[in-house]
Amino acid sequence: MHAALQGSLATTTPHRARPPGPLDQGTPVAWWGWSWQPAVPLSVTELVAARDLDARTAAVAWLVLAGHGSLLVAARAPHAGKTTTLTALLDLVPRNMTRVQLRGGVGTFEFLDRTSPGETLLLANELSADLPAYLWGENAVRAFSALREGYALASTLHADSATEAIARLRDELGAAPEDLARIDGLLVMRDHRLVSLDRLRPAIRGPIAEPLVRDDPGTGGWIHDRAAEAGVVGLRYGWSASAAEQAIADRADRITDLIERGVFATEDVKSALAPLNELHEGGPA
Repeated sequence: MHAALQGSLATTTPHRARPPGPLDQGTPVAWWGWSWQPAVPLSVTELVAARDLDARTAAVAWLVLAGHGSLLVAARAPHAGKTTTLTALLDLVPRNMTRVQLRGGVGTFEFLDRTSPGETLLLANELSADLPAYLWGENAVRAFSALREGYALASTLHADSATEAIARLRDELGAAPEDLARIDGLLVMRDHRLVSLDRLRPAIRGPIAEPLVRDDPGTGGWIHDRAAEAGVVGLRYGWSASAAEQAIADRADRITDLIERGVFATEDVKSALAPLNELHEGGPA
């Protein structure tokens, strides 16, 4: 190698990995994991039109995230729709919400000193030890503990039911039961189809899953506990049950309308649905 080039590399190549700087925390790293083929993001209208989930479930999850709630998407098998579903829902989160991309085992958590918990959403591409970019171990436990301070968390994990997800996070990871009980929504996917949506609640023996939505194989649709869904949304915004139900219905109707009009491109969907987020401070749409 030419001597001048050797000198240049010596001065520019780091001798060891450095923790991500403050400006790096909003940039995804290996968000889609590792695959031979590049990921193809889908919009929420594409997912609903494909019957991965229905418009009402999408509306509930959207309201949870937009209201600074915590949401996890689980599936046991890889490539079952976890990250695709979460990404489509995150597209609906208000732009003024600060996003912090957690950095697996190299994350420093220095953002805790410069972010406002009530305005910050922590993002982890997956809760597992499968890849260095994924979140597990001490840093994952620390991320869950940040929920006590008012932060919100969105991520994916491998589990085939809410019960299995709770057991994995509590028993294998070691997350505190009181932290897990702060999860507002846990979606479980199976072969690119929603099978359940639960809210985690505290209990004497650890968090329990309160059913909100269940797959109905007999009809090919979903069964909703509308009162429970309105309760989750109402708690996030301080709305009455009737106001929360109206907000869910309005957003489900808007998603359905976009599908009927053939609006599927991600940016078009985001632009069409964004105005509904601006109504949060003044009450439901």
